Amino acid sequence: MHSTPDRRRRSSVSPPGWTIGLVSALFVFRLLFGLSSELFFEDETQIFLIGLRYYATGHWPFFGADVVWTKSEIPGALQGLLVGLPLHVLPIPEAPYILLNLLSAVALAAEAWYICARVPSAPRWLVWGWLFTIPWTLQFSTHIINPSYVLPAAVAFFIGFLEAAPAFRRGLVPPTIGFALMGAALLWVMQIHMSWPLLLPYLAYAGFTSRRDGARRLAVYALACAGGAIIPGAALVPTWLHFGWHTGLGAVLRNLHVHLVNPLIVVTTLARFFSFASLEIVRFIATDNAKRMEFFLRHRFLIPLAIVVWAIGIAQPVWMLIEWFRHRRAGVEWNRLRWLVACSVLLVYASYWFVMEPPQAHAFYVLAPIAWLFAAWCWTFVDGPRARVAAGVVLAANIAFHAGLAWAQAPEKSLYKNRAPVAAAVRFKQPEMLAHRRAFAVDGGPAALVDPSRPYDPTRDVQVTQSVLHIGIAGSLNWSVVVHNANPRVAFRDLLYVTTYRDESGRTIDERHEFIKDIFEPGETRAVTVNDRFMRARFASAGFRIVAAEALLPDVPSNVRE
Repeated sequence: MHSTPDRRRRSSVSPPGWTIGLVSALFVFRLLFGLSSELFFEDETQIFLIGLRYYATGHWPFFGADVVWTKSEIPGALQGLLVGLPLHVLPIPEAPYILLNLLSAVALAAEAWYICARVPSAPRWLVWGWLFTIPWTLQFSTHIINPSYVLPAAVAFFIGFLEAAPAFRRGLVPPTIGFALMGAALLWVMQIHMSWPLLLPYLAYAGFTSRRDGARRLAVYALACAGGAIIPGAALVPTWLHFGWHTGLGAVLRNLHVHLVNPLIVVTTLARFFSFASLEIVRFIATDNAKRMEFFLRHRFLIPLAIVVWAIGIAQPVWMLIEWFRHRRAGVEWNRLRWLVACSVLLVYASYWFVMEPPQAHAFYVLAPIAWLFAAWCWTFVDGPRARVAAGVVLAANIAFHAGLAWAQAPEKSLYKNRAPVAAAVRFKQPEMLAHRRAFAVDGGPAALVDPSRPYDPTRDVQVTQSVLHIGIAGSLNWSVVVHNANPRVAFRDLLYVTTYRDESGRTIDERHEFIKDIFEPGETRAVTVNDRFMRARFASAGFRIVAAEALLPDVPSNVRE
């Protein structure tokens, strides 16, 4: 009589085989996508370098990511440990990617489980597949950049918040664990990204509204929150002990700047908030329209898929907004979630009044779990056989597009664009084979190559032996150049080029500059292509020259080379 209930109980506890298989496949897909993503851009390189320096020198990484706007640094060692410790286990450049993708896969699995538990009528396959493959979770939790490490903490924090705040509790996680998750996540994000103050109002709300549980329970919640915070906080304390309170803050207080912000920013903030759960791809393709156009002209097979994904990415946030305004008979939870979304958007808008950084979506990516839960509720309002078929087609198109995107971008900007110097920097424990920390980085090591036996002059050593300008569609400027590193003992990276455009009289009508984001070893000659945006004005001649570069150690030490 009791065997059937026992079997049901065991099956509900043990994860089904399809879930394990699905998560494993999605993990591999995400790992490969992360490995295909940008590494040689300055921000990604700097994050990798923090962990590489810790691995190579054993020097404790007292500070994390740089805040370029104010030349400040985020205090705490967590970022350096997350990148550097995997290199101790597996000394290859891919090691930090593996750990990051393990963390993000576990976090997304927890988020998918939680959403399915709170919204059981939402299709499970859609929740799992969508969360693991939407652009935001692919772009900012699979490759090495500090916002990627926000995702695990964001998921933990908002599962904790929704189960700690009495208005949202569903009994899926005990409130005590919820407060512990919030404390741990807060101190995690504090060492990763400047968005951590956005979490404080949620923690305060959960604590204040829990007072009805009684003073004893409230004290237990406070201890749980503090206990959770201690674990990641242990990586932050050495910075303050070593540098003191003032220097140990990394000058992050420079980011405070009280000023008025246009109320219309609320509208764009709302659109960006909903985009976390949608198929937004434009911002992730390239930095400007000219580069996006040239990318798709080089990879035309992506265009049909990109059109489908882009169109859905535009339509979905609009649809979610319409659903927010509709009065549904979905119960109290839906209405409370609607107001949680509204308050979150207003909170983000209010935060802009106090910081220097202009409004950008990645600045509040930490709030993405709220948008994902809201999207799941919206799906239930249109669910049906036809809707599920449409959702499956869109999901397949999205996965196919991002698989194609990974294939296209890997040889152009990923680790595999030029793996040798990165692997050598790890193998020989020489960070200066990859890059130098920014000059304002506290305790960041040498900001430039200082070696009297290796004289260099980038303007002399880095030679442009050929440059040809091609004018593309709509006035897109495309340079084909051949670069030669004439220095026999020094490598160079981040070649700063200047392009000059003149009229018939020789007068300069425009001058532009950007970086060639790659490493050129001693004696190496390589052809590169550069898109220099659009040019609307007429010009008669143009010039291309290298004006600066960062000097590095070659990827083979002198004693080995000789």
